[in-house]
Amino acid sequence: MQQQKIKRFLAHFVLDHVTIEYLKYGHQLTIEQLKLLIFILHFTENHKEDLSLNMIIFYKNYQKNQLLKSITHLYEFNWISKKRHPYDQRRLVITLTQNQCSKITQLIEELEHFLEVKSTLINEINHSTLLSYYLKCHSQFRVIEQSCTSQHLTLEELYLLGLLIISDNKTIFKSIKVHALKGIIAMGPIIKTLQSKGYLIKSRSRDDERYIVLTLRKEKVNVIQSEIEECYNKLEQGIQHV
Repeated sequence: MQQQKIKRFLAHFVLDHVTIEYLKYGHQLTIEQLKLLIFILHFTENHKEDLSLNMIIFYKNYQKNQLLKSITHLYEFNWISKKRHPYDQRRLVITLTQNQCSKITQLIEELEHFLEVKSTLINEINHSTLLSYYLKCHSQFRVIEQSCTSQHLTLEELYLLGLLIISDNKTIFKSIKVHALKGIIAMGPIIKTLQSKGYLIKSRSRDDERYIVLTLRKEKVNVIQSEIEECYNKLEQGIQHV
């Protein structure tokens, strides 16, 4: 059961990171900006009243400075329009043109297709709620990240350690590098940190000295498994109601 949870943790971690990169380089958006766009679209479709910054803060609990930065970015990339309220020039109103509504809808459809392709290893996903599932997953990873594990390991460190565990606690660096998600995760610095923390040993292969071998310290294996299992349980709790 532990092995299954480790594999699920790794699959969710990969899904989160590749989706962040897809939005960043494909659409110049962060996950938070995507969530804001979805909210603005749904509000526009379901309400006749104008959408002000104060209303967004009320409904979505944003910090005003953070919201202003996101609104400015979305406006500059033509995701939204903005204007001054006709009866109060101090108030900023967010609107969407028909083209912008279509653009956001197309983005959502493309993202859902991307998630469907990238989530094939996660069997428990209901594909009718795929985007909601992913957004919950992303938010829960941020909660886990901020709460810090009992062993003070980062999610990236747990990802690498998890890869070693499912490789029977030992593998060559070249094999691990394949899982660096095309450079998204810098494996070199993480390996050095885990060496200094006493989790793994780095050595030359006896069969071929050109290869670097990474081996988990035996006394750390149970600790690592427990840490990843705890993180996965927290992740599961956050996404189980989607």
